[in-house]
Amino acid sequence: LTWITHNKKTKNSLLPQMSVFTSDTPPSVARLIAAAQRNETLDVEPVYGSCRASNIEGKGRGLVATSKIEANELLLLEPALAVAEDYGSLAEKLAVLAAGPEGVDATLVEQLLSLSRSGEDPSSVPSIEDLDQDKADLTLRRQPPNRDEEAVAKAKSLLPVEEGSSFEESLKRRLMTAVKANAFRSSPDPLTALAWQALSPNEQTALRERDPSRMPASVVGLFLRASLINHSESPNALWLMAGSVLLVRAAREINVGEEVVMSYWPDIDAADAASLGLYESFGMSQSTVGPAPELEFDESSKAKLLALKASTKTAVTKLSGIGAGSDIQAIFDETAAELGTRIQEAQNDLPKDLPAFIEPRIMQAQLTMLQAAFMKAKDKDRSDKLQKLALLRMRNALSNGPTIWGKRVLLRLIFVLKGMLRPSPIEMLRCHAPEATEEEQQGDYCINLKQAIFEVQDLQEELERAVQSVFGDEALLPALLSKCGIASE
Repeated sequence: LTWITHNKKTKNSLLPQMSVFTSDTPPSVARLIAAAQRNETLDVEPVYGSCRASNIEGKGRGLVATSKIEANELLLLEPALAVAEDYGSLAEKLAVLAAGPEGVDATLVEQLLSLSRSGEDPSSVPSIEDLDQDKADLTLRRQPPNRDEEAVAKAKSLLPVEEGSSFEESLKRRLMTAVKANAFRSSPDPLTALAWQALSPNEQTALRERDPSRMPASVVGLFLRASLINHSESPNALWLMAGSVLLVRAAREINVGEEVVMSYWPDIDAADAASLGLYESFGMSQSTVGPAPELEFDESSKAKLLALKASTKTAVTKLSGIGAGSDIQAIFDETAAELGTRIQEAQNDLPKDLPAFIEPRIMQAQLTMLQAAFMKAKDKDRSDKLQKLALLRMRNALSNGPTIWGKRVLLRLIFVLKGMLRPSPIEMLRCHAPEATEEEQQGDYCINLKQAIFEVQDLQEELERAVQSVFGDEALLPALLSKCGIASE
């Protein structure tokens, strides 16, 4: 769900002030992003936090905390084993690393063959008990190449080779299924990627036509240690890919012995993940993905959830129909009232902290701010009250939603600051998918509410929290706002 805009010119760097990178300290997120913007590859040493590999019932292997972990603590900083534009290219690169011109690396072959595969039960991977306990902590950490003949023969024996096929060809086919289950798809430059998503469809089209080199694309990377971290719909860790490095931080306090889990698809909820078949493709069962109320809903609750998700599209469709001679204020008032009714009906029957409430509640706040603008010339006192109500609704929308914020919340805040009504992440995903129907392609909408823009200072605390959650460093907020064309003062 993320995008990358290529930017190879140093003079266009988003971050003019960078922290100094030395060999004694890991690079900051800002440093990693700056390197990605310059197409520079940093020589980064991995950082392994207070975690170790362990067996997890029903999931195969995983990482568990070995000591109490504080919120925002760095759990993992890992350079990619390889990065490519697609799964096939990534599998080819990995095959060359493991069994290329320099010979077979027995250790790397065993590590790659131990990875879970797309569509298969994760518990089928080798368990930690099968390993020497003294080496358990080295599970899926990058090791020096091992080309010992006996070790190589043992590693090659782990992979059945079909008649008429070579070991290298069989390895590549096996790796194709492994990368689909373990690779991270993201943007090497997450700051520019988020700024791209904050553009309207027309702005994106104009940018593509003016400079095709800046068309969005995504990359996939394989990170050995990170492949141990399991998915959960109630994650306690957040991940960010910057350059060819993956960072994993604690989203909240994690207790000793607690499994470290993240969301593989942080921008969509459990119901959408199930509808897209993501659990099956990763070999997961709904019983092992953590608490997710949406997966327990009866048919009545499912229908109400779908109605809630459709409420924003319904509102936008009505607003899009405004034509010459229309009573604009009356239409906005009516739309806001109908949206409020849909939200209240959903709140009466569904858990109030569902992610699906994010977009409708924030849209309601935006429409309230627009009503305040309409009233400004007629009744300033009424306008001021509506403006305060809009800000209250905005803060309530955020405080009553999921406790762990991600790009979904941050991007929504950017839309608010730009005065834009935009689709939810799942709607964007569907309308830009290669197999999208013509109707689904029309789902990427943008309505500008230039009179309903919230000020940065009104949402400063919320913005800092969202940036901290996404990037691990709230100091990146000014750079993000600048890239999005939002004045911070």
